[in-house]
Amino acid sequence: MSRDRVRSVFRCLLASWCLLIVLICASDSSAQESKSKDFDISALPKSIFPGELPIQISADRVSLTRETNTWTASGNVTVAQGNFRLRADSIVFEENTGNLTASGKVIVRMGGDVIEADKVLVRLKDATGELTDGKLLLTRHNIYLEGKVLEKTGPSSYRLQEGSFTTCDGIIPDWRIRGRDLNVTMEGYGTLKHGFFYIKDIPVFYLPWLIYPAKRQRQSGLLMPTFANSSQKGFDVRLPIFVDISPSVDATIVPRVCTRRALQLGLEFRYFPYEDFQGRFHGEYTYDWEFGSESNPRSHLFYVTWRHEQDLPSAIRLQANGSWVSDRGYFEVWGGRFDRRVRVRYLESNVVLYKQLNNFLFSAEARHFENLDMPDNAATVQNLPTIRSVLFYQKIPYTPFYLNSNLAYNFFFAPIKDREWLGSRFQMDTRLSLPLALGRYLKVEPSMTYFPKAYLADYYERGKSVSSVNTIRPDLYQVSADVFTDFQSIYNGGLGFQRIKHWVRPRVSWTYRPFARQQTYPFFDDSDRVDQVSLLVAEMRQVLTGRLSQDEYFDFMTLTLSQGYDFYSTRSADDPLGQRSLLLGDTRWTNTRAELILKPHSMVDFGAQTEYDPVFNRMRRYSLNLGLMDHRGDLVRILHQFTEGDRLQDLNRQTNVNVQVKLTSNLECFFENQYTHQFNFAYFTSIGLNYHPQCWNVVLRYSEVREQDPVTQKIKDPDQTVFLTLSLYGLGQVYRFTRDWSELIGQSSQTGAGSTQE
Repeated sequence: MSRDRVRSVFRCLLASWCLLIVLICASDSSAQESKSKDFDISALPKSIFPGELPIQISADRVSLTRETNTWTASGNVTVAQGNFRLRADSIVFEENTGNLTASGKVIVRMGGDVIEADKVLVRLKDATGELTDGKLLLTRHNIYLEGKVLEKTGPSSYRLQEGSFTTCDGIIPDWRIRGRDLNVTMEGYGTLKHGFFYIKDIPVFYLPWLIYPAKRQRQSGLLMPTFANSSQKGFDVRLPIFVDISPSVDATIVPRVCTRRALQLGLEFRYFPYEDFQGRFHGEYTYDWEFGSESNPRSHLFYVTWRHEQDLPSAIRLQANGSWVSDRGYFEVWGGRFDRRVRVRYLESNVVLYKQLNNFLFSAEARHFENLDMPDNAATVQNLPTIRSVLFYQKIPYTPFYLNSNLAYNFFFAPIKDREWLGSRFQMDTRLSLPLALGRYLKVEPSMTYFPKAYLADYYERGKSVSSVNTIRPDLYQVSADVFTDFQSIYNGGLGFQRIKHWVRPRVSWTYRPFARQQTYPFFDDSDRVDQVSLLVAEMRQVLTGRLSQDEYFDFMTLTLSQGYDFYSTRSADDPLGQRSLLLGDTRWTNTRAELILKPHSMVDFGAQTEYDPVFNRMRRYSLNLGLMDHRGDLVRILHQFTEGDRLQDLNRQTNVNVQVKLTSNLECFFENQYTHQFNFAYFTSIGLNYHPQCWNVVLRYSEVREQDPVTQKIKDPDQTVFLTLSLYGLGQVYRFTRDWSELIGQSSQTGAGSTQE
């Protein structure tokens, strides 16, 4: 027998094995988009069967039976090419029938995927085959398939007899699903009959029949339902339905039943035909019978939000965002948040058109605010439209000067006109600067900013205009100057760094703005009140940077200090805002600010910001943030912050603590607490366990949420909840349980615990 003949035969054998691997792994590989109808060796992907790679063949004996054209290789048969490896006791290839049979401790490795079987049969003519007492490992998702017979019955159909499925490693996996008969049709569905769910070797529950999709592309169907139990809403069930309308349009419909409270229907509609044309619509309708019969308008609630983006001709971009809610208290009950600490105070809707060039931006915006804290939103002043053009910072040709400018037009309107300025405002903000380098180190940048305003507005009381203003404020300007220099030094390595650079920038800036009378001008926002100022600010910024490698640097310390002195404004304990005349003992010093960011190690993170008031000789605000972690995954993060307004009663001090402790390699304990010192109570506390072995995960958490009545300042009864989540890797989240803690211990709760999704 010639050596070329042997190579030709085993190349055919190798192609057959590669075909089998492709057929079995097709259900896991989303990259295989072509559908082979007839077997053709030349049609095999080169990445699977690269003909230019050499074949390595080893066998104790190779023979040919010419009467039947049957090739037989026996005795420690091994075939290798590229990332393909085959081992078997014997291989028989019948050229007349196109059948290939491998027997005796068959092991096939292709990349990371592995097949083990007692016997493998491949029918080349109809592209079918089967494994007897086989095991298959698909490393992409760590999937183990095992069965008495794994059979490919057609071009895209498969059958697994007396088999099992799991994503767990080990001889005895933590969980697996065993079934008597499993049939799968690619781009169709899979069915399981007479199955059991096992934990270790113990059958837990029976699965008489199960159907699931086996398509590599998205399709319409049911999504994972969710279940909850709440003292406020009762038993809460959601059954999402996904609808595949077209390759670029889909929707999710979510029917929901709350046995004690309401019926709800949600819809999310998505469209994305092009990258420059896409959007998302979300809507909820709720029939809440707590407000009475169906005839009561308050029983019918809805919430709608819509986002849209697209490109228009002439390189104009459109962005739209709209939100609408029927009831101002909707989010308190139906916000859909497990953690309700963040309260929705307003909704914003806007439409923006903008066009950007290299040095220029033009935008037009209409914005609408829905203030949920007001009984009637008609009294809210709306800003629509806003038209803006921006000239970015750039050098004026043939001069050393730089220019940037901002022009804006605003129109303010409100249906209810009472004690409000309404009308139009045009303003310009143009800055001319001259950056200079004086010598090697000193840098100076003087600038002048001119920001005139024009008004066409009326002041209304009880719907009538009592004052009209049609004027221009041409006297608004500001003069500034920045002077700074940079120093740096390079030191030899230390603290684990190859080199350390110390960079220092001292900076002094001066801003002058003359006094301008403004009481007769409209007041739409803070930019309409321009105070007199002659402010000198000194700042020192230092940065320590370490070099870890040739191209890797790390800023491990940053320190910034600043102090200002205002030649005009004076403040005192009796006049904290500096709005009255100069009194003995007043000071012109502004608050002293400091910021420190320290990262001495990748596992240590510390930050501190402070603002000290020399008038009251006390801190106005500060925050301390410390994070510690180790290689195991233990984590401690502490945030303490304090803020005090110009009046001492306006203060806020709170401490947040997050702790995560690795009890074992698979078990974590976590704790979170958010405490307000102003009212001396913890408004959010959570503690729990997270157990996550190799192939499944369970989270058990107890949380307590306390709220304060904004009117009476009384602390409401806590919302106590137990939350349990179980997930099986490879199958997703299969069980979820949430219920009010007071129900478990036999107590009643007035506020209830709204069981919501995270």
